[in-house]
Amino acid sequence: MKNIYLLLIALLFSPTSAIFAQQDMQDSTFSPSVREVLALPIKKVEKVSVASNVITDQEKQPASVTTVTKEQIRNCGARTLSDVLTLYVPGYFAVEDQDDVIAGFRGLAPDNNSKVLLLINGQNMNTEFFFGPPDAILNSPDMEYIERIEVIRGPGSVTLGQGALLGVINIITKDAGSVDGSSVGGSVSYGKNDWLSGNAYLQTNYKGLKGFFYASGIRYDGQAMRNEGWAKLQGNQGFAGGKVADMGHRIKRTDNTTFHGNIQYKGLSISIMQLNQRRDLYNFYRDREVVGQNILSLGADYAFRINDKISNKTSISAIEDNYSTWSLTGTAMGGTAERRLGLKSVFNIDELWKNNRLAVGVEARLFQMGLPNREGNNYIANVIGTFNPQTANKDLTAVYGQNVRVLSVFLEDFYSVSKKFDLFAALRFDNHPFWGNNFTPRFGAIYSPNKNLILRGSFQTGFRSAVGLHYAGGYRRDGFLRATNYSEVVGANIPNEQNINSVKPETMQSFELAVSYKKSGFSLNGVVFYTLVSNVIDVGVIYRDRVDPQNPKPDQFNLTSIGSDLAGDWNGFWFFKNTPGTFSQIGTEITLNYKYKWLDVGGSYAYAGVAATTQEQKELAEKASSMYLASDPEAKTVHYKAFPEHTFRLYGTVNPIKPLHLSTNLLAYSSWYSPIGTKAGAGFILNSSISCQITKGLEFSLIGRNLLDENALYPMNSNAGGRDVSPGTPAWESTTFWGVLRVRL
Repeated sequence: MKNIYLLLIALLFSPTSAIFAQQDMQDSTFSPSVREVLALPIKKVEKVSVASNVITDQEKQPASVTTVTKEQIRNCGARTLSDVLTLYVPGYFAVEDQDDVIAGFRGLAPDNNSKVLLLINGQNMNTEFFFGPPDAILNSPDMEYIERIEVIRGPGSVTLGQGALLGVINIITKDAGSVDGSSVGGSVSYGKNDWLSGNAYLQTNYKGLKGFFYASGIRYDGQAMRNEGWAKLQGNQGFAGGKVADMGHRIKRTDNTTFHGNIQYKGLSISIMQLNQRRDLYNFYRDREVVGQNILSLGADYAFRINDKISNKTSISAIEDNYSTWSLTGTAMGGTAERRLGLKSVFNIDELWKNNRLAVGVEARLFQMGLPNREGNNYIANVIGTFNPQTANKDLTAVYGQNVRVLSVFLEDFYSVSKKFDLFAALRFDNHPFWGNNFTPRFGAIYSPNKNLILRGSFQTGFRSAVGLHYAGGYRRDGFLRATNYSEVVGANIPNEQNINSVKPETMQSFELAVSYKKSGFSLNGVVFYTLVSNVIDVGVIYRDRVDPQNPKPDQFNLTSIGSDLAGDWNGFWFFKNTPGTFSQIGTEITLNYKYKWLDVGGSYAYAGVAATTQEQKELAEKASSMYLASDPEAKTVHYKAFPEHTFRLYGTVNPIKPLHLSTNLLAYSSWYSPIGTKAGAGFILNSSISCQITKGLEFSLIGRNLLDENALYPMNSNAGGRDVSPGTPAWESTTFWGVLRVRL
């Protein structure tokens, strides 16, 4: 069977078998200001909005940006949003975790997603208290409402502030401004393992008042976990015992509903989004193994001209984020809620002096943490039967109440020295009530010797301090130690323990050299980067063997409390800290694309490696105590932890006859290193789809996922346990299919 599929690949790509490319490079306008955008007629205009407040031309972005189109999303065979990015974005790889799926960038996959920023139409969606990008978006199977996805590869804090350390994901939704008339449509999809989805939309345009409304529902039963790797070896610490493979988890099992609405009139745009998702944490080994998230997001933008040279866009947002956990048997295991309010205003000033474009902005955000969720819960529990649900909100508080206000000011400038040479610079100032002030700069130059070739050199930075839980406190009786109690460790009289230093923001300083070439349907994009990572935020532990009154030992100590925080039921505390030393990384991302009438083929190659480490970071890797790094015990070399250092991506679409559309995506990644430095196997994934335009308003597609039935253990980080539980997790779905019927009236 594999030989048949390999033959099909060879036939599909025979004209350009040596080409590896990345994505559909869209034509775009060089339109930096709201004034110019408002003056454009209603038509499809491809641009990039995530990396700059001044430049929207995709080829002149001051950072490395990848755009994924709605057509690519539909045809690639991805199950979730994070899968889409893994298939298309060089430098990105979704890494499994014991209780999460990590958005990894350029070799770095921390133990939660708080160092990655996710936006919807430029609106910050990240939780502050712990998790970063909402699980109901990053790991959602619903992507029919998405027009395109913009991804900054590398730090993006200069335009977006804290959290944009490793990378930025900006989802651009379908909206009212994308249509001239009115239409109704939708789709239904059915596939193996009870995959069932349906959605409907309405687009309207009446005398300048435009609307877009979308609703969907998805249910997927998922696939049973194979009894291999992590699932076979990791013990279940929940009430039922056994191993992870015995718990009944299903890979990618999901229930999801989505509602999205957008209304536009002249310069005003109002949006609402309701997201509700419940899915298995299929790698987890305790009873809070199902996660749910319910998000209600409201936003409004108003863009207007002040005069011929100055325009303004002001945005407000309000988000209510409810997080819940259950056992597979349906027992509520806790949850919490967070409310987020935001205000942002950007002024674009053109020709303040000749050939100059300037943006000045302010932003204010309020995070209200530690609220009860919709079930009235604000607690966290691990094992059924060990807590009282009636008193859990007091005994096992998830997050203590805390308000965090963040104020920001930013300045960005783009100056055309000549038709061939441009300079750009930006600076952002962020003020946080707990970690203080932070300045984030960016600067660089763009040189275009001719109309086909563009060269860029740039320096940009990113930062992320500890999550809100660090300051608010919580995870009561799970042993979390908040920042205000760092100075109370000595007073607890714990042998050999000292007070803990305050946490500084983790920072990245990244240098990039990039090239872009386009001619006659062919495009080449390449970037070489060097990044210095400092003040890495990791998790520390204060732990003692539990005291046995019948057999006391000198090395045992009964931990009770440090300041106002109680020890966990495992006789220990965990806390956030900076690890000493620094490390640097070097890498390259090369993408190619070729289009000719009925053919669109492309792909990419990405490499990210550890360039150098200080002795402190090297020792942490050797002890399997590093956030990002692992040490090969035989070769005595340092590598990234749980992240393939070499990745190839290939895609192709052909239209042999007008109604028929064939598409193939291939992902090949190198071997990777487990947290303890053991080397795990590489992987090779092939997805394909075939679509037929039956009538003008009716289309049918058949999607095939993992056609070669790859079953390598998937890269996994933050494995609890020892050497025997570090080979990875059996998280690749076996070969599966689903069909999609789309209709538009």
